[in-house]
Amino acid sequence: MPAPTGIERSAWWVPLAGTLALLVVAATDGNLAVFQFLNRVSQLTGPMPWPYITILGDTAVAIALFLPLATRRSEVLWALAIAAVLGTLFVHGLKPVLSFPRPPAVLAADTITVIGPAYRGNSFPSGHTTTIFLAAGLVWLHFRSMPLRTVAVGLAVVVGLSRAVVGVHWPMDIAAGAAGGWTCAILGTALARRWAATGRRRSTQALLQVLGATCGLILLIGSGTGYPQAVALQYAAGIIGMAVPAWMALGDIHKRRRKDE
Repeated sequence: MPAPTGIERSAWWVPLAGTLALLVVAATDGNLAVFQFLNRVSQLTGPMPWPYITILGDTAVAIALFLPLATRRSEVLWALAIAAVLGTLFVHGLKPVLSFPRPPAVLAADTITVIGPAYRGNSFPSGHTTTIFLAAGLVWLHFRSMPLRTVAVGLAVVVGLSRAVVGVHWPMDIAAGAAGGWTCAILGTALARRWAATGRRRSTQALLQVLGATCGLILLIGSGTGYPQAVALQYAAGIIGMAVPAWMALGDIHKRRRKDE
């Protein structure tokens, strides 16, 4: 059952928590200490799970895996599209302007564990964290199931923290991405409801399905997520990204045929 029409108050606690975490880390100068604590986690777990976890914040992977939730729910797909545009503007608007260095550009190689590519520039905010919290925010706003909401938020937290575990983002980047991504989900949902008539148009839904399938195709043809260790998950997401829009399109065709009979 869908969530109520208005934006419920409980949706605002994640942006508030993310902003508070950002301010606390900045005020206490704890960016390095918290990063070092998180980065050492892989020494306890081993490196293997983290590529699989962290690529869930890759934009194409996240959209492809989110698509099953949007089947038969045109308003969810419409909100995802608008929120994704806002998230892109948020991340790629701030990154080049602030141009903060990432941990591998600041810390000596023997003091940091890097799993995957050692990105060095445009650290703030974390794009992967923004993406996964945007997706989790949409789940929270559009579905009443508390178990589903809990899983979405918990997964978003783990994926966000994984960006420090794999060695490419500071805690402040992660906190900003969490707050920003969830806020984009709120704004995307509000705008989708305001422009609901546009979102329900057959042409709009067809375009959104094509964009979703494109994400799947990008993953299947081998566009790297940066983590070849998790290529199995990449291909699985690609298959889902291609299959779900095809299923939705076939369903639309079937509905039109029945209507015409």
